[in-house]
Amino acid sequence: MFSAARWRLTGVFTVVLAVILITAGIAIYLTTSSVLFARVDDDLKERAVRDLSDFVGGGGRGRGPGGDEFVPHTKTTGGYFYAIVRTDGEPLLSSSNVDPDGLAPASALQKAMNDGKAFVSTESSEGESLRVYVLEATVQDGSTDSPVLAQIGRSTEPEHSALSQLRTVLVAVFGGSVIPAGLAGFLLSGRVLRPIKDAMDSQQTFIADASHELRTPVAVVRTNAELLQRHIASQAGETPARDASAVEDILSESDRLAKMVDQMLTLAQADVGEMALSRSAVALDQLVEQVGRSMKTLAEARSITLATSTNGSVEVNGDPARLHELLVILTDNAIKYTDAGGSVGLGVNRTHKRATLEVTDTGRGIPSEALSHIFDRFYRVDKARSRDSGGTGLGLAIARQIVDAHGGTIRMESEVGKGTKVTVELPT
Repeated sequence: MFSAARWRLTGVFTVVLAVILITAGIAIYLTTSSVLFARVDDDLKERAVRDLSDFVGGGGRGRGPGGDEFVPHTKTTGGYFYAIVRTDGEPLLSSSNVDPDGLAPASALQKAMNDGKAFVSTESSEGESLRVYVLEATVQDGSTDSPVLAQIGRSTEPEHSALSQLRTVLVAVFGGSVIPAGLAGFLLSGRVLRPIKDAMDSQQTFIADASHELRTPVAVVRTNAELLQRHIASQAGETPARDASAVEDILSESDRLAKMVDQMLTLAQADVGEMALSRSAVALDQLVEQVGRSMKTLAEARSITLATSTNGSVEVNGDPARLHELLVILTDNAIKYTDAGGSVGLGVNRTHKRATLEVTDTGRGIPSEALSHIFDRFYRVDKARSRDSGGTGLGLAIARQIVDAHGGTIRMESEVGKGTKVTVELPT
């Protein structure tokens, strides 16, 4: 799924870039071509005024058909050629380098007679590209001024060569841009899609783990319910004690199932930013003492010492119920993973503009490779012992969501065999 999406994004990015480059290249090529040939036309106009002034626009007159040579300003250097032709195209005068095949065709001559001038692109007998400027002129034939057409032209091979080089450069730029851009697009699309893929993988893992966790209490409830159903049907074979045990298991697993559903709902609300907080002034020192008293019985039942410490009054703006839940989760987790004879500490103090909560234990500790996953949903360092102790694997994930919702931070430090310390910092 994500591989196909990655290739599609890369394809779209590459195609869009290619279209932009092609459009820009065509615009550059056409603009350059237009500028080059406009300069050629301007050059031919200037040449016509300078070299054919005796025939065009001046008081003097050029030699007639019987003249010995094409005298007025006729310079054949630089690739320019000149010709004077009758209106029917018959040559009268020309420079020595004129190629008859390169002179203007009849259509251009007719346009020049109608409009007074015309430009035309032609080709020499050797296939060379030429540009010819045609304009009206007169020659002196005896005592009469005869209308003729003057032509001045030159090769445009330098311009075509420049355009050919430009095409090569544009193609090279296109190839040198699209291919690396395609590779870059592939890498970038992978980075863009990675968070989405990770979220989807996390969601799938969450659903799979939730299904697995919910299956156990549902199976227990169903099994005990079937036992009661058979007993009721037979009215014999099962003792009241057995019935009471089945009912106790049903209630216990139902409570566990309800707790898990509540936890999953809390996480679902946090995922969409809907974890509502009823903020008010919360005395953390009093909350720590309260949680310590309520959890002391659980700790003593496991032969664990639970101690609380406060450093004066510490107050934050937060949700009392959520902060109480946070402390219960962290304290319960510390007790759960501390062996008999160990100790758990719960304390609070104020540093600068932040309140710091610390929950420490002398338990078995957490391997360093597991610390980065400890706040993941359904993650357990010791899966078997966690299930035996009734854990769902959601407590620490909820703790992090509560801290995040309050704008705080939570971190865990641990060393195998020496214990764990969880530090929560909340803005005051």
